[in-house]
Amino acid sequence: MDILQEDVMRTKYGDNEAFRRLLEAYDPMISSLVTEFSRSCPGCDFSEDDLRQEAAIALYFSALSYKAEKNISFGLYAKICTKNRLTSYVKKSVAKSLSRMISDCIDDCFDCETAADDAEQPLNQLISAENCEALKKRIRSGLTDYEYEVFMLYADGLAPAEISEQLGKEPKSVYNTLQRVRKKLKKLLCT
Repeated sequence: MDILQEDVMRTKYGDNEAFRRLLEAYDPMISSLVTEFSRSCPGCDFSEDDLRQEAAIALYFSALSYKAEKNISFGLYAKICTKNRLTSYVKKSVAKSLSRMISDCIDDCFDCETAADDAEQPLNQLISAENCEALKKRIRSGLTDYEYEVFMLYADGLAPAEISEQLGKEPKSVYNTLQRVRKKLKKLLCT
């Protein structure tokens, strides 16, 4: 058994020093994946440190779940596990960013009357109200009637179960519609 294999086994039994050696040995792989993922999503809401931490966690769980009898090298197994965890992390981060963006849009843009009432900076308010109306039209044109209705109820703060009840639709229909709306809004608002 080579030293790395021994460190994998020792990590399974809680040897922190063995895991530190694994982390050191696989740092080039982690660095490469972190760079790859951070470049794939410029402007995303996470740092390279966040990705590096997720990669270290993935390496640790790789060591815990590794089975040598499966005839796959630990290095390849760790790389696959790390890549999968980073992919999942990036998807969740993008979804959170999109959700926050939509929420901000709703807060800032769908309350046009409040924005127009603020007379401190009339020109800014006029531009804001015009942008708000343009955004509402853009969203409206990109969604079906049902999607728009579900979106507006969701924007008003109703939970999917409440929307389902109010519209007399199955909860699964509302959840699926919200997923479609998210995808469509991402295309509409991010292009």
